[in-house]
Amino acid sequence: MRVQHRFECVHCDHRVHATGDDSEQARQVAREEGAAHVNEEHGSLLVRSDCWPDELAPDDLLAGDAAYRALRGWLAPADDLLVCADCGYYFGRDDPDPDRVPVGRAGLICKVCYERRVEEHDDSVAEAIEDFVR
Repeated sequence: MRVQHRFECVHCDHRVHATGDDSEQARQVAREEGAAHVNEEHGSLLVRSDCWPDELAPDDLLAGDAAYRALRGWLAPADDLLVCADCGYYFGRDDPDPDRVPVGRAGLICKVCYERRVEEHDDSVAEAIEDFVR
């Protein structure tokens, strides 16, 4: 099963969803996406700060003692994101349902809801093709 880390920017509540084959890979994705977000959206804060470079490198986030909780003051764990966006299933249960594992790069929907979305998308594409052909 793929591992997912979810973080939230402490300055603007932007959410970073990092998924990987293992925890280290997911953490690296979080570093890259988090640094990109901070550089793009909060560059002025970086420039005004004496303790930060003008542009963050991915390794400036989620490193060492800051790998959990503080995250160098930019990202915080977002445990409230452990629910499916469609059906509300809580992914952090002690007895997880194998049909309800988080899927997709963002991982915010369960497998059942994802399959339903795919089926609905396929149906709408088929209908659009039929309408176009008529």
